[in-house]
Amino acid sequence: LRSQSTLPAISSNAMKSMITLTLLGLLGSAAAQADGNPHNWDRLRRCDHTDYDPPCGPCEGIGGIPTGDENDQITLTSCSVVANASDVPSPVAPQWGEQWSVDPYYEVLIGKKTDPFCFSVIPSNDSVGELCYRPDFGAQYYDVGGESGALRFDLNSKTVVGNITSKIIHQDTNFWIVNKFPWYALGVSQCICSQVREGGAAGNKLMSPVNPDWTKQMFYIGRETIGIEYTGTEQTLDHWAFGPHHLWSTPDEGEIIRMWQPFNGLQIFPEGTNRVPQDQALFETPPPECKKEGGALFRIKCSDEGYPQSEEEAAAAVTQADKLRAEEPVPRAQYKGDDFNHMSQVLNGWIQDGDAETRPCDEWSTEELQQLQAMIYLAREASFDDIYQSVGDNRRMRKDFDSIQSDWDALTAQLSTASDDHVAHKIRRDGHCHEAVMWWVHHLTADIKKLFADAGVVVPLLSLAPHAEPHDGADDHHKAAYGVYQEQVTCSSCHAAY
Repeated sequence: LRSQSTLPAISSNAMKSMITLTLLGLLGSAAAQADGNPHNWDRLRRCDHTDYDPPCGPCEGIGGIPTGDENDQITLTSCSVVANASDVPSPVAPQWGEQWSVDPYYEVLIGKKTDPFCFSVIPSNDSVGELCYRPDFGAQYYDVGGESGALRFDLNSKTVVGNITSKIIHQDTNFWIVNKFPWYALGVSQCICSQVREGGAAGNKLMSPVNPDWTKQMFYIGRETIGIEYTGTEQTLDHWAFGPHHLWSTPDEGEIIRMWQPFNGLQIFPEGTNRVPQDQALFETPPPECKKEGGALFRIKCSDEGYPQSEEEAAAAVTQADKLRAEEPVPRAQYKGDDFNHMSQVLNGWIQDGDAETRPCDEWSTEELQQLQAMIYLAREASFDDIYQSVGDNRRMRKDFDSIQSDWDALTAQLSTASDDHVAHKIRRDGHCHEAVMWWVHHLTADIKKLFADAGVVVPLLSLAPHAEPHDGADDHHKAAYGVYQEQVTCSSCHAAY
């Protein structure tokens, strides 16, 4: 079950769309196969309760653990038919309840791909386009029928830039996401304050947490023995469906164990829902991390009191000085050197005079530099790159992060056969140092750099000596690393007078 209600985009700034998780929510109108089933999924992966002829039967639309859009990019669960719907005249309806908790809870979140990291995964009401598939696990607390009227998730998400933990609270129309970033960001926390709108579109009506009675619209499909992902077990459960939404519940009590929607997600409640009154302290709103006083280092779209701001109030406050620096195509004299070595020394001096701690380039590993660059990419001010792209400025991002990551992985694979002391590794590291510094200086606003510095994020210094072009007899490792290095060390074209 996934809501057709989703979060609006936070802003064009990538930092402000970072990790924007979506609630498990109210069943909306199902687009069903009216979207044309664009990925040509078979009836095991997708079988909507409507618009399928013949209608879906037991062990159809069962899904599994998906990893991609192709029909075979899924590990289908096991399933065997125990009884058809006609053989079970009075099945026990699935029970959601007004107050309950689930720990552990597992899911694969599915939604349209809107960011390179699949952080902002927003389940939609159709499967058109490239989709993200992101596994999460943790706990879920439901108190919509209780005093708080709220829903809470505590989730761990595995991402390309490390594991991220999130606390998510949805109360009335307010939505709070508190994220804690990986080790290389020194555990920096972030709070996003938002509101949930139907379909995720501005101007649509605001949405509240899922109603306790939503299961009343489900239709009985049959009884099956089905595999329960992440538990290594099979259970005999009743299969229910509405549109593309499917759930499996225990025949005796209607405890929901498993839910699947092919373009929204897989959800596993291994022990069902523990339907007992919930600790109200779990639902403190606004969360302390979202308030200005004593709150998280990054607060996105949050008022001083921790409530969601309007789009106008939360517009990115890029200073005039930042804009002027981005629009200045030629660095001033104090940022130039006579040659590569002098340029690097001059620029290192400016970096060391900044707020962030620094480390010489040769004290970094390539992996550490790539992780730092991923964090910078997430926090970048997109409007700066718009300026650079419009004039072909060397400071522009040459590719999207998917392509950047793919290039990194390809070079890693190629250099894996080079000896540990091969010069290609040094060339590669030095190139990353230059590129990371360029991103830091020219793609972050002053306030974001200050926030990172206050959190203890360390910045590399530039390597002092340039690498010469490989001679004709150089091996492929040397040539490959140097080819990438040339694209990364672009600062000398403006900052060095040669």
